[in-house]
Amino acid sequence: MDSITACLIVRDEAERLAGCLASAAPFVDELVVLDTGSRDDTVAIALAAGARVECAPWGDDFAEARNAALSLCRTEWVLSLDADEQVAGTAAWIRPMLRACGPELDALSVSIANAGGPDARGLVEHREVKLLRREALRWTGRVHERPVRLDGREPVAAALPDQTLRLVHHGYTDPVVVQAKAERNARLARLSLLELIRLDAPGMDIARAALDVGRSELACGRPGEAVAAFRQARESPLGSAIWQWATDFLVRLALASERTDEATLLIAELSRSGAPADYCRWLLALTLVQRGDLAGAAHLLSVITALVDLNGNVLDAGQLEQARRACGDRLAG
Repeated sequence: MDSITACLIVRDEAERLAGCLASAAPFVDELVVLDTGSRDDTVAIALAAGARVECAPWGDDFAEARNAALSLCRTEWVLSLDADEQVAGTAAWIRPMLRACGPELDALSVSIANAGGPDARGLVEHREVKLLRREALRWTGRVHERPVRLDGREPVAAALPDQTLRLVHHGYTDPVVVQAKAERNARLARLSLLELIRLDAPGMDIARAALDVGRSELACGRPGEAVAAFRQARESPLGSAIWQWATDFLVRLALASERTDEATLLIAELSRSGAPADYCRWLLALTLVQRGDLAGAAHLLSVITALVDLNGNVLDAGQLEQARRACGDRLAG
């Protein structure tokens, strides 16, 4: 009822794998590593850490690899990790927490903090479903994969307290590696979208794939291609999570190009769709700053009480205070 496997798919992760596995070991009963073609010492490092290691060819499909790795696990619960993540928390608390989970729960979401500080959007940390019941879920998605129930529905998940288990994401510092991974993800996302269109898949599946393409193209530094993909993703139902995220990205891209009229219209749509009010105020304040309406921006910034994104993930409070000070200083000057 409370046994856990740390499960990874890896390739050429010799630099980071030992730290990841060492951090996970106190929390789990076994370590499982599926190697998809490493040419460095990844396999040897995994074996030295006590992991069970299997090798499989890379098939350009993250879900396929995750499911293959999942099939190697023997425990009820599986903690899905990436090599650039490390586990923190209180190992003694995890099993009592799992024993307290009712049978209706398929998975637990885990807080993931960015070791390097806020990302480009100001995100300090976010939550993902990372701890799942092995026999209840499978992975889907060629890229930006996610767990779903065996019938394709979204998993029933609860939030695991940070004090029990949380992850720290260290990321990759080599710009060549970062760009190569971004290009790979963009290629896989485009391939997935084309496959779904060819198969005449449900509209929501196509919209989700388009959102993945947009995110990937943005990571590659191609905003024009990203805009086209996000607009396609907005063909999903108004107010759906996919529609909201696509709209949010389009707002950010409009702001980056100082297209304030477009950004304002999109923010109004986002607000009417039920997005968090303070988040919409934050985006609108950024638009007003670009227009030179510092008084209007300062008013909006003054009434914001909590800065969280569409998923409730916490954004860096420092950027809010910095914006407030900047508006105040410029108005005073």
